[in-house]
Amino acid sequence: MTLVESGEVMQHDDSHDRASRRVTRGVTRRVTRRAALQLGAGAGVAAVAAPYIARHSGGPRAVDLRDARRVFTAVPNWPVPPIVTRAQWGADEGLRKGGLSYDTHVVKIVVHHTGTPNDITDYAGLCRGILANETSGEYVDIAYNWLIDPNGRIYEGRWAQNYPSGALHTGESLGANVRGAHAIYHNSNTIGIALMGTYDTISPSPAMVTALVTLLTWKCARWGIDPVGRGSYLASNGARENLFNICGHRDTSATDCPGQRVEPMLPAIRAQVSNRIRGTGYWIATDVGEVLSFGGAPGAAATGLSFALSSPIVGIAAHPSAAGYWLFGLDGSVYAFGGAGFYGTMHGRYLNAPIVGMAPTPSGGGYWLVGGDGGIFSFGDARFFGSTGGMRLNAPVLGMTPTQTGKGYWLYARDGGIFSFGDARFFGSTGGIRLNQPVVSMAARPQNDGYWMIARDGGVFAFGRAPFEGSGANSGSPSPYVAMLPSMTGNGYLALRDNGRVTAFGDAPNLGDGAGRLFGRAIGIAGRLNPF
Repeated sequence: MTLVESGEVMQHDDSHDRASRRVTRGVTRRVTRRAALQLGAGAGVAAVAAPYIARHSGGPRAVDLRDARRVFTAVPNWPVPPIVTRAQWGADEGLRKGGLSYDTHVVKIVVHHTGTPNDITDYAGLCRGILANETSGEYVDIAYNWLIDPNGRIYEGRWAQNYPSGALHTGESLGANVRGAHAIYHNSNTIGIALMGTYDTISPSPAMVTALVTLLTWKCARWGIDPVGRGSYLASNGARENLFNICGHRDTSATDCPGQRVEPMLPAIRAQVSNRIRGTGYWIATDVGEVLSFGGAPGAAATGLSFALSSPIVGIAAHPSAAGYWLFGLDGSVYAFGGAGFYGTMHGRYLNAPIVGMAPTPSGGGYWLVGGDGGIFSFGDARFFGSTGGMRLNAPVLGMTPTQTGKGYWLYARDGGIFSFGDARFFGSTGGIRLNQPVVSMAARPQNDGYWMIARDGGVFAFGRAPFEGSGANSGSPSPYVAMLPSMTGNGYLALRDNGRVTAFGDAPNLGDGAGRLFGRAIGIAGRLNPF
């Protein structure tokens, strides 16, 4: 049967896919389209959980979040993956009609396959054919919000706006998502993603699955959708359903879509998306103990603003699992939050020099503190491999960076001098170079084959196999740089200024910053960066 609702035609979709149609790609050929679907007028509803709630344990130096329920809050500036735009795939905008609708929130993402032959290799042509096919009736535009080809390229589907030159194509206009026509009664407050091809007897390529995870991660983060969650959805036919937030087309109506091979993959895909979001994020800390979280980093449990600090906070260190963090003070005080355990402190002990740095062991079962003279203090499962405590230094030590094995570490000084201990290899330093501004931070490649240093003016120095991906030097900003954080690939880094501004280089994703939001002066950034 054929119905018209909300100005866009819909054909009934059933398991036999009777709504077979033809898609052109220069020549006309037989294909299977799972349905020509209505725009839908109903509103979707999904539960939104509360933020992490801290449980204090053992006084102000330990705050436990491990028994708190994780929630996904929206991250509107989550990095946008590379997109093949409508202009790039050759959309004939003359075919597009008026009558688009927009949703100010999204609660479900529906995965499809296009049902087209798998021997099609002109994927831009396939997009053009689907557009021509669907607008030949009463569809206002292509039904899907996004499409993905077997090579892992993501294509912009339904038109959302005329983007300014250089603007990212987000599928939105003024912060509202353009509504597709991809799933009968389930188009409002949803996003439709189509895998190009038919996946009943063959599986989607690894590149296609990776791109799907990347696209889902972006949209789940953007709209605050829990990838592994499920909840109530009010369909436009009045039915209230309990759907996974990431679901297959067949979960919404009687259809084979997204294919016999794709539907069983969805639980693993949901888990990958969840891990991607949880595993990518960072915290920015200030000298008064204030902490802001970004991306998948758990919300700050508490801040030094609610403590009686014995000394200014001088840094932050992330637990290797990214489930928590430590703040540390000039007097060696240590404050543990989330999954970060408390293993000891130098507070109240005599120090030859103030504490300037801290780093966790790979297990997260211990940490080192380092003083300005290079003295090392080990706690938990952290081992002592040497120090500069008895050396005459040209400049004070500013901090330390452990190797990924936990069997060594580097100390770095204000003049860029590097001191290697244990299995940490020396790749060079700026100790003999005249610097415009002093070094303020160091970061090692996770591969242990190089490191970077950043100076107060944003100048970046790369050593070993650490690639130079850019710097903040000559930016003209009066706000000095204070810290850096590498990506997990070792091909990028973030640079932090003391006003909370974050600049991304290479493949490091910028998930937001604290500019204009901080009470204190930013002094550190910590977390885990998985590029997209």
